[in-house]
Amino acid sequence: MKKIVLSTLAVMAFGFANAQGTGSRFGIKGGVNFPNSSNFHENETLIGYQVGIFSEIKTDEKFGIQPELLYSTHGAKNKFVEDGIAYNNDIKLSYLNLPILAKYFVTQGLTVQAGPQIGFLMHAEEKGLNITDHVKTIDFGLNFGIGYNFLEDCSVDLRYNLGLSNALDFHVEDYNYKIKSSVFSLALGYKL
Repeated sequence: MKKIVLSTLAVMAFGFANAQGTGSRFGIKGGVNFPNSSNFHENETLIGYQVGIFSEIKTDEKFGIQPELLYSTHGAKNKFVEDGIAYNNDIKLSYLNLPILAKYFVTQGLTVQAGPQIGFLMHAEEKGLNITDHVKTIDFGLNFGIGYNFLEDCSVDLRYNLGLSNALDFHVEDYNYKIKSSVFSLALGYKL
């Protein structure tokens, strides 16, 4: 994990160092997460948040790459009835996410974005109890979204992260609990 985080930071630092020559920019961002966790029970969304840094590296007028380092939270309110007993469990997950997005500049302000994401589990809890041992430490996903740059230094992104791997690794009797973490996010960015 340290190697991946350091590699991402190195790419961002390189982009920042070359910002004057290529039009690359470094920035901070924050936003809200709306998860869509899927498993065999009925879920309600537990809204989370994300904060972090990014580097927008333009390769030419129409294309760019945007690596990001984000602390992100989300979860699900899991409601179900089993053997006549009603369960109501809140599962909260915190990740350090590293998305690397390819960006296509449709117009001067509008972008289309897509790319892979790897997430490293920081903390997991259910009803206030630590369940980190029952959640996989690495999560993979694909991001798709659009962005809009306004006021020269500000941007807004609307993105969907399609969860590809099962986040939960928990077995009880005959049940295998599986959750794929898919998240809609809306974030504001500020380029320094």
